Parts: sequence; C-alpha cells; structure tokens
Amino acid sequence: MKHITKHWKMISIIFLGFQFYSCGGGSDNSLETELKEPDESSSEISQEDIFNLLETFPTPVEMAMVIKNAEYDFSSDMLLPADSSEKYLTSYDKAMAMGAFGADMGYLNIYNKVFLLPDYLKITRTLAKDLDLDNFFDFKSMLDMAENIDNIDSLIQMSTESFNEMEAYLREQGRDEISLLIVFGTWLEGAYVIAEIAGTSQDEKMFNRVAEQKDFVIELSRIFSSSSDKYFKELAREMIPLKQLYEKIEIEVVLKEPTVEEVDGQLIFIDNSEVIIHAEKALINNIIQGTKFLRNNLLN
Repeated sequence: MKHITKHWKMISIIFLGFQFYSCGGGSDNSLETELKEPDESSSEISQEDIFNLLETFPTPVEMAMVIKNAEYDFSSDMLLPADSSEKYLTSYDKAMAMGAFGADMGYLNIYNKVFLLPDYLKITRTLAKDLDLDNFFDFKSMLDMAENIDNIDSLIQMSTESFNEMEAYLREQGRDEISLLIVFGTWLEGAYVIAEIAGTSQDEKMFNRVAEQKDFVIELSRIFSSSSDKYFKELAREMIPLKQLYEKIEIEVVLKEPTVEEVDGQLIFIDNSEVIIHAEKALINNIIQGTKFLRNNLLN
C-alpha cells in the first residue's frame, strides 16, 4: 500500500498548558546525589545528538491538531491516569512521566476538557518539584490559561519559549539526559494517542501520521543504545521491536520548490515537498500495537 502526503513538519517540543518562569532553579543536593547513583550515571549522550533529535520531534500539539481538524473522536480515557506520582521512582522515570503528562495536558486543552486539568497540573507540578524544576512552574498562571484558551497560536509560542528556557537551564546544569527523557515521554504519549485513533479508525491519513515517525524512532533508539547508562540501554532494548517494524517502512521524499504566501502581512514559506510512504496496512497495524505496548509498559 502506498500513502502520499504533504510533508508533515516536525518542530520543537511544546508543553501546551505549561507556563514556566524564565528564572532557573537552584541545585538540590539530594537530587544531585540521586543522579550520581550507579543506575543513573553519566550516560555520555552528546548535546548535539539531543539537539538534532529535538529538531525532528513530532509534537503532541501537531498530532492533536491533525486529529481535531479531521474530526476524529477523542476520549480522555486514552490518557494516563493522573492518580499517583509515587510509581515513578527515579529522576529518569519522573522526567519521562513529566513529558507524558505535559502531552496529556496539551490534548485536554485542545479538546476543551478543562475540568480534568487540575489533576494533571497537580501531578506535573509534583514531578517538576522532584526534578528541581519547580521554579519554572507557575501553577496559578497555568490554571488561568486552562480557563481562558482563546488563542492557540499564542499559547503554542509561549509554551515553546518556556520549554527552551527550561531546556537551556538543564543543559547548563549538565542534565541533558533529563531533557531527553522529557522529550521521549512527550513523544511516547502523543504517539500512543495517534496509535489509538489510527487503530480504531483504520484511516489512511492516520496511518500516515504513524508511519512518518520512522526517522524519529530510529534516531531515538540509536541515541539510547549509544549510552553507557544501563537505564538508557534498557530503553533501547525495549524499543527494539518497534524500531525493527519501522525499518520495514520505505519513505520517499519528492522535493518540490517552495512557494511564498502572504498571511496577515507576513511572508510565509510553504514546503510543497511530498512524502511517499510505502507500507502494508498490516505493518502499520503492527506498529500501532507495538507503540501501545511500549507506552503502557513504560508509563502506565
């Protein structure tokens, strides 16, 4: 089966529903001690690898807008239950969970399910505090945003800038692995929601959304496996079945000249390239099942 789509751009991570202060947090001795334990030793993951990964990150906001614009049904039952942060034991577990709950808040905001946000805000705030990132975390402003979502573009821009500030702080503190795991958790939760929708609808457009994540999955797996840290080695091992399925997908990019359009007085470059995806329906369904298994095994 051959799927043809417009190039689906993958840009920087967005925690929709987050707002962080621009100031950094102080170091916490207990956290630093934990990070130096044998199971969370220096992972030797390069900053360049993490930066390059961020450049190809498929955001949950993009994924959610694809679902909403196509009028697919969304259920909050797809999301992680915001019942307890105690099951996330290590700093690495907490970083992954923080990313996942950030993605969930994005979906809740986009679908106007604001009545569920307080529980998700609470658990995310707890995880941020445990990670010594609570100085970036403005709980009151987040609640205000949850009640007044009128301009999605402004919120996306603010959230992007806020994440960049937090990511820069983590990099400055030598905690790049925390950034990487937040990214991983955000992607995994978003990929899970896409997999749920695609599996139920069996819609070709949603199959495209699944298949187009091939490069991200393979690169993420490579970064994990290159680490000397046993936590990341285990993540790489967990991802092997999904990675092997994605390797069977063939993606052909047909480059076309971009065009320029004027929108609200600004010139916007439109990427007209096409992505041709060669994949059997059965393969995509196997990837869907593999994605759901990975998320439930690591986060639920």
